[in-house]
Amino acid sequence: MFIWAGALIIFDAFVLNQGIISALIGVWMLLMAIPRAVFFTKDLELKRYRLRRAAIFIAAMLFVFAFNWGNNQIARKRAEMLIAAVKSFNEKHRRYPANLGELAPDFIDRVPVAKYTLTSNSFFYFSTPENHILFYISMPPFGRPYYNFVRNEWGYLD
Repeated sequence: MFIWAGALIIFDAFVLNQGIISALIGVWMLLMAIPRAVFFTKDLELKRYRLRRAAIFIAAMLFVFAFNWGNNQIARKRAEMLIAAVKSFNEKHRRYPANLGELAPDFIDRVPVAKYTLTSNSFFYFSTPENHILFYISMPPFGRPYYNFVRNEWGYLD
């Protein structure tokens, strides 16, 4: 039981970084497993076992959601730091950097990872003559908040 809950946390928080699998399991536990244990199980030991199992998976689901939320807070804070560095670079050189690597070491020590996951953990920066955009992936494969330097505003791609 703990092994499966741990596997759920590792896979859904650290690898996929989505929370979709956790949400489905949480809904299953709330709508099916808990009512089954409470209303349809006569054996007291079996009832306790089923309720403990449901509680463990609901706790794992909540951990995944909290981890993903925290990671996105970290990514937003780091994005703000990169935005300030890109603006400082633009003020000093009268142009935007071609890539984030140009910011180090004068404006930042190094380009940080967006968040602590195994996938979708990078910042992306696109610089064209007309536009300059920084974004990261908040909920893979979509969910991309971006900052447009020309308009000086945040947006959301999808």
